[in-house]
Amino acid sequence: MYDEILQLVKFRSNEENRVSGVEQYWLGVDGGGTNTRAAIIDGAGNVRGEGNAQGANFLRVGLTTAVQHVVTAVERACSSAGIDRSRIAGACFGLAGVGNAKHRRQMHEALLEALSVETMCVETDARVALAGATNLEPGVVIIAGTGSIAYGMNDRGEYARAGGWGPAMGDEGSGHYIGRRALEAVVSAFDHRAPETGLTEDVCRHFGVTSPSELPPVIYDSPTEIMREIAQLSRLVVTAARDGDVVARGILTDAAIELARAVAAVIERLKMRRQSFRVAYVGGVFNAGDMVIAPMSESIRMVAPHAIVAPPLFPPVIGAARLAQMTSVSQEPVTS
Repeated sequence: MYDEILQLVKFRSNEENRVSGVEQYWLGVDGGGTNTRAAIIDGAGNVRGEGNAQGANFLRVGLTTAVQHVVTAVERACSSAGIDRSRIAGACFGLAGVGNAKHRRQMHEALLEALSVETMCVETDARVALAGATNLEPGVVIIAGTGSIAYGMNDRGEYARAGGWGPAMGDEGSGHYIGRRALEAVVSAFDHRAPETGLTEDVCRHFGVTSPSELPPVIYDSPTEIMREIAQLSRLVVTAARDGDVVARGILTDAAIELARAVAAVIERLKMRRQSFRVAYVGGVFNAGDMVIAPMSESIRMVAPHAIVAPPLFPPVIGAARLAQMTSVSQEPVTS
């Protein structure tokens, strides 16, 4: 089904370009809690321009700031492609924080006003990540960046998700989860409730304090601003784990198991246990390599033995651009 749609997209875009003499372009945007990426592709699917900006999860940075970051990434992508924004035939924005219909509508209206793209759709960041990760084929994507979520589609076109509840209620296995666990390990060691860890010195240095006893004001006086700082602690955990810190390794293993649980929940809901499909991993947490990927893969295969745990075929931003092409075609049916 999706292969047919992609072929139709390419035929339509190439035919329109041939008739009009003006090449058309499609815009994809992937906006997470930390970074926003934009890419512009042509009718053949070639990337013609890319741009980056800060995070666009408006639940964390506010609607106005999130839109500004998206616009910045889009303008940089257009500049990279050497085109004016008016040449964009369609756009798809895959953004964190728009899982709720009300939030999605707010963002759609704000982006429409800011960018004036004729045909556009707003999807969750998980939706575009899945589209890119499996090249629009059935499968599951597990995203673990600042937050975490698993999202999948089966061969019947049914979708399911697990996770994505934000740092206050979930995001297990994410960068924020790992950072929070690092803080817990440091203060537990300070209290003599848990083993000593090299993370103590690293975390204190990160926040500019000399002792864990000085951490509470830093963490609690500016909780909104400190959210990103906590997620960044995951890098310190990875470094400590590579240096052999047992506590840090345990945190990464726990994160891997939590991510596998989210994937397993999606597989169960979509009834894919006995099928062969790709489980693609996306996000900065997987920079830890086999310290996260290996235990996660092992746990996933206990649920779905034929699952192929592997990197994404394409990044989320390309998934968004391809969905933009599909949306443009679906809104203008071809008649024979």
